Amino acid sequence: MSRPPSDATPAGVDCLKCRHFQVTWEPDYPRGCRAMGFKTALWPWQEVLRSSGEPCLRFEPKPANHRQEPSRPAREGSLPPVAGGFSRKV
Repeated sequence: MSRPPSDATPAGVDCLKCRHFQVTWEPDYPRGCRAMGFKTALWPWQEVLRSSGEPCLRFEPKPANHRQEPSRPAREGSLPPVAGGFSRKV
């Protein structure tokens, strides 16, 4: 998702780095804030600034490990993958 140049954020507020930011399935309102419970066509920080005149006070940075995939238990009888992407069956 690229940002238009007019999306200069106020100091310290970057919705993509906030734990409350959400992407929605609604084409007219593709972004939202879980902390404040709204969806918007703008970036949430822009909507907050536009409606209240104050910068977002609910910003919380995402946890450091938010992108890690959960480890999957190995299936019984499975073998590790071989070079080339093919799997072996016993």
